[in-house]
Amino acid sequence: MNQTKKFILITGVSTGIGYGAVGDFLEKGYHVVGSVRSEKDQARLAKEFPQDFTCLLFDLTKSEEIEKAAQEVTTLLEGRLLTALVNNAGGTAPGPIQLLEKDEFERQIQINLFGTRNVTNAFLPHLGATSERPSGQKPGKIIMVSSISGVLNTPINGTYCVSKHAIESLGEVYRRELHMYGIDVISIQPGPIQSEIWNKNQNQMDRFMNSDYGPMIKSVEDILEEAREISQPTKVISQLIEKIIDARNPRTAYIVHSRKWIVTALAHWLPARWVDFLISRQFKQK
Repeated sequence: MNQTKKFILITGVSTGIGYGAVGDFLEKGYHVVGSVRSEKDQARLAKEFPQDFTCLLFDLTKSEEIEKAAQEVTTLLEGRLLTALVNNAGGTAPGPIQLLEKDEFERQIQINLFGTRNVTNAFLPHLGATSERPSGQKPGKIIMVSSISGVLNTPINGTYCVSKHAIESLGEVYRRELHMYGIDVISIQPGPIQSEIWNKNQNQMDRFMNSDYGPMIKSVEDILEEAREISQPTKVISQLIEKIIDARNPRTAYIVHSRKWIVTALAHWLPARWVDFLISRQFKQK
């Protein structure tokens, strides 16, 4: 048994940040454990990454599937601990928060918030959250891939913002509760990242165009195009995850954005009424 091998678990690896992180951490010599929702993706990734990669199949909203996956990881680790759990999986449901269907709103919260809690709780023992932690092994870290939407609320993206603000709170509570085990919890708050999410969100808001929110939604198209142009490669997130893992005392949160100072000012420095005004101008509100 190779006691020096590092294991990292990353949820949501079929595309985007998670997919990029699989390749990047395999290159760094890790054994990567990734999760997907479909058997098709599981088969595809198993072929693409034939060595040092374990692909788990589970839905964030199904506790029984997560528990089964946790048992698989117990067998894989053979008494070792995960170096890190990266909570990356999630979804979006764009649209005016007033007009989204009740089920759409609740499912977004169920996936992004409840699902993240389900996964974290299931794998806490593999990070060392137990009084019976193997001697001589450092506890693992939990990294929440949140979003700038977790610190800055914007129109037409409200449900996602609500869920990501909840993730920020969830991570902070975990960090303070898990301190006794030496498990740190850090938030990564990305802005635009090169991902399939751009294609997934196309035309999702056409059904709202004839509502009072039509002009705002029209503005979103221009905003998204600008965001696509300044989007950063997924590698910047992988590099930050590695930096967090290696750091003895990492910061509790990291904003990742090509215009970081603007996001920081809007989220943390400017008065809320000023931010309201600036956002209303950007979204062409009267």
